[in-house]
Amino acid sequence: MEKKFLNKLILLASAAILFAFQGCAKSEIKGYDSGQEIRIAIGHKVSKMTIASSNGMKVTTPVGSMILQKNDTIFIEYDNTEFKMYLNRDKRIKVTSLPVYFIPQNNGMFTYNGMIYRGVLIIRKDADQLLLAVNKLSMEDYLKGVVPAEIGKLNKKMIEASKAQAVAARTYAFAHLNKHSDMGYDMECTVQDQVYRGYLLEDSITNRAIDETRGIVALYKNAPIDAKYHSTCGGYTSDNENEWSGSPAPYLRGGFDGEGCMMRKVYCSKSKHYKWVYEYSKDDFYAMVSNNFSNLKKVKIDAVDAYISKKDKYKRAVEMTIADKGGKKYTVRGLDIRKLFTFEEHLGGMLKSRKFTIEQKGGKIIISGSGFGHGVGMCQYGAMEMANTGKNYKQILNHYYKGIQLKRVY
Repeated sequence: MEKKFLNKLILLASAAILFAFQGCAKSEIKGYDSGQEIRIAIGHKVSKMTIASSNGMKVTTPVGSMILQKNDTIFIEYDNTEFKMYLNRDKRIKVTSLPVYFIPQNNGMFTYNGMIYRGVLIIRKDADQLLLAVNKLSMEDYLKGVVPAEIGKLNKKMIEASKAQAVAARTYAFAHLNKHSDMGYDMECTVQDQVYRGYLLEDSITNRAIDETRGIVALYKNAPIDAKYHSTCGGYTSDNENEWSGSPAPYLRGGFDGEGCMMRKVYCSKSKHYKWVYEYSKDDFYAMVSNNFSNLKKVKIDAVDAYISKKDKYKRAVEMTIADKGGKKYTVRGLDIRKLFTFEEHLGGMLKSRKFTIEQKGGKIIISGSGFGHGVGMCQYGAMEMANTGKNYKQILNHYYKGIQLKRVY
């Protein structure tokens, strides 16, 4: 009897400890909810808008509301002084103050200037008293317009890369909630945060990847990480502090992006950005560097030399020296290095990567490089190849973000 009683006490104590541990673990992760919403700025300084919904809409202003039918369209004009709103162009709707909320009926979607979005549209004024369009929607619906915009519409074989992108994008969004709270929204819809294109870009495989990773985020010390990602690392990812100012993030450490020892395989080698070369005349090159440096630093110079004065252990430039005609030397670091070089044929208009060399041959300057983007965090082409060779999304994320915990928080 005593032994059975003692065993029972041990079992009860163990259950209590387990329950307490689980309770503590859950309480450390606060502020997450399955109904989490996010506010995305989809239009800045807008002067004209066309808004409609195939399901009809409820329009709410600070002084009242009205219901629009399925075929109704709202037209808005703003000349920085007067806000004009019309129903079907012919009926003026008096609006004395903002914000105005456009709420699709029956969980429908709305059209804003030709683009279709889930959720609610909010029209308000920004700090400069100009019109701002904000899309408020659930976190999971937001991801449906982000993942295919960021990594593309991948086939079923590479769904694990889509899952990795979904977790990274969700984590980034949680880490940047209220980033622009003073302006009435959380994030931009551009590369300044994450590219978001609404409903028209949605894809069945992408949506499945989002659903199968629902609520999963990457944590470091129980907080969402700043889940940076980029197109192509060129064989080595980068430490975060070498691209931007700030403290080193333990989970954003650079390293070799591949596998093998003697015969190394680089995961992103199939990317069209893996290797690239640009060639200039000497005069054009130094004119470009002079102009871009002057724009960056607000100091007018006449450059006669430009060279990489410091690289990291992954062969990325972390410091460049510019010499001007008068013999003075200037130092450029991190992201500003890429801004010294102007390119119109790709997004951002700057040098694809800090992983490059500069060589002078006769009257020509040749820049040879590898990769596309800042190189920090997840390499998207690398993730695709990892998925293509059988790696799952957890393996992909743990490869690019060091020491993280993947946790389903709702």
